[in-house]
Amino acid sequence: MNPWRRLSRAAFIALSLHLVAGLAMALVLRRGLETNTDLPERLRFLAEHAGLWRGAWLTWSLAALSILYFYGAFARAHAPEGALVRLAVGLGAAGVVADLSAEAIEMISLPKLAAHALAAPEGLPPFLSTHRLAVLLTGFLANGLYTAAAIVLCGSARRAYPRWTLAAGLGVGASATWLSIAALLDSRARPDEDGCDQPGTGSIHHRLQ
Repeated sequence: MNPWRRLSRAAFIALSLHLVAGLAMALVLRRGLETNTDLPERLRFLAEHAGLWRGAWLTWSLAALSILYFYGAFARAHAPEGALVRLAVGLGAAGVVADLSAEAIEMISLPKLAAHALAAPEGLPPFLSTHRLAVLLTGFLANGLYTAAAIVLCGSARRAYPRWTLAAGLGVGASATWLSIAALLDSRARPDEDGCDQPGTGSIHHRLQ
């Protein structure tokens, strides 16, 4: 296949899968994430709808893999740029590993931890800290690696596209960098999630009654 046609197809696949993943986030995942401020209801959803939760996360796993496919197609279309493009693909691959690791934690561990938290007060801190680890892996590490890869790709292919394309790519890179920093800062602002000072730890079982 022509490398430019492959790149166009890879971009379409990545866009389509991210749209599907976005719908999964809006319709399903938000009910089990911090966007649901009702902690007891969040725990119930995770414990009682584990299959739906895992299926929704699979869309994000496919979306992550589509990013790597896009980076690989980009590298083939810009083969003359060589080393920098390969570096970007390597960064993207590392990002996918971090992303899939985070999603595995969310899919496999969180429903079980939610059920434990519903059953006993001491189960809540492990639930919160495990979720925070997943957020760091995907929101900080994976997103940071994807961003670095995108910036390298923009720089390596700067002569192949109009300047506005490069400017747009760098703008997206700057925004994504801030998101990664925000994920890290938010984690550091929550040191009490592993301890007994977490709001709701002592009262959650009272509210469930």
